[in-house]
Amino acid sequence: MGKVVHIIPIGVNEERLLDSIRKSGYPIQKVYMVLGSDETLSGEKEIHAKADEIEKTLKVLIEVERVYVDKLNVYSAALEILKVIKKELVEENEVMINATDAPRTLVISCYIAAQLSGSRLYIALPKYEDGKEIGIDRILEISIPPLKKISNDKVEIIKLIQDNGGEVESINRLIDLLEGRTGDQKKYMAQRARMSYHLKGLEEDGLITMRREGKNVKIILTELGRAYALMAA
Repeated sequence: MGKVVHIIPIGVNEERLLDSIRKSGYPIQKVYMVLGSDETLSGEKEIHAKADEIEKTLKVLIEVERVYVDKLNVYSAALEILKVIKKELVEENEVMINATDAPRTLVISCYIAAQLSGSRLYIALPKYEDGKEIGIDRILEISIPPLKKISNDKVEIIKLIQDNGGEVESINRLIDLLEGRTGDQKKYMAQRARMSYHLKGLEEDGLITMRREGKNVKIILTELGRAYALMAA
């Protein structure tokens, strides 16, 4: 049986966070603490100091690792969290995300990561008395709606772009990589029309950007596209 792994962004409320772990009722064998990579951000040094204390408490019983993300970039942070999730899923472990103490941007990143990976997401709701927080009222697991279905053809395209370093220099090159360009002009025009149709849809979904460079159009995966490609691999 695999481990139950919790991914937990660290914020400023150490007591609430530890209570959320103790009272969640979920098994826990390993924790990834998510922290900002830029310690010059307001409050980040204090958060890192709190993380040291939290790690000391947790390491007595469970395995603890750290993940550093760009807190100002929602999709970049989601991608870093997804890399951790992917690694644990490959090892057949169950992943849960505890967003109880996450700053606003990381709450969104956690939601994106849960949606793309199928991981469970939960938060602890605080209990108040006379306007003061006095503990945890309840643990709330967030139901994640399904994503828009992306066709297998489009998934294959974004995986191919990812395997090519995240960008391809032209539509013709992408056709070459995907299926090989035919010498028959009529069939080639059909290939190009089909590829252009898929790329337009991927761009509308925010998974790629297309940038003209001379006579060619470069196709570049967005960070969201990279996240899709990672979980589709």
